[in-house]
Amino acid sequence: MTGAAGLPVGKITMVVKSAEFIKSATNVAHYPEGSYPDVAFAGRSNVGKSSLINTLIQRKRLARTSNTPGRTQHINFFCVNDNLFFVDLPGYGFAKVPRALKTSWGPMVEEYLSRRRNLRLVILILDVRR
Repeated sequence: MTGAAGLPVGKITMVVKSAEFIKSATNVAHYPEGSYPDVAFAGRSNVGKSSLINTLIQRKRLARTSNTPGRTQHINFFCVNDNLFFVDLPGYGFAKVPRALKTSWGPMVEEYLSRRRNLRLVILILDVRR
């Protein structure tokens, strides 16, 4: 089935053969090397970024989740199928962490978004209840 623009419409399936945590980073010097494209997940604290990554890669606990806002405190890189990075970014908003830590996340994420050459897509997750 195709849509008005002649593009396929329907379910898109990604077969996940492998997925692994690579590293956590706080600045450009810590980012993993290589030419794999990055797909970054952004949004408020506790919106479900890590849960979405786990769902997409069909694992329950590869990306750590918590009921407490602000548990993702670094930029976490996950290699999927040895050809793609999923990147879990720290959330913004109501994280229950010290103010100094929370204020360090803005520049850290901004640096990643502006300087990471491999970044190809940012998925912004919104909670419609907020």
